[in-house]
Amino acid sequence: MMMTINSICVCGAGTMGSGIAQAAAQTGFHTILYELNESVLEKAKKGIHQNLESLVTKGKSTPEIMQGVIGRIRFTNDLQDCLADIIIEAIVEKTEPKIALFNQLAELNHSEVIFASNTSSLSISRIAEGVQNPKE
Repeated sequence: MMMTINSICVCGAGTMGSGIAQAAAQTGFHTILYELNESVLEKAKKGIHQNLESLVTKGKSTPEIMQGVIGRIRFTNDLQDCLADIIIEAIVEKTEPKIALFNQLAELNHSEVIFASNTSSLSISRIAEGVQNPKE
């Protein structure tokens, strides 16, 4: 059975998370960017706007395309909003917070959701071991 991907949620609005969210929205996906810290979320929002405006200024995009991309991103600090077909975590590089986040998200989302991690230094197997129903 093939799953249709319509929405992507990125958890963590730092440099990597906001970049992933922008790329997802530019590709046409409805995107949720979740960040608990309101000031980090606001900084990400401003950064994405600046990146898109820069593309328009350089002639690599149009104002209409820019508005479409912005319109596809929902910025939130409410975990209850994190409902999507794919969820990508890009939070602090510590195993326990990643496991806790995935477990909270697993309770909110249906069993077909794809969970992914942006970790570059932690064992993904170790993270998966701590997640409830990692194969579902």
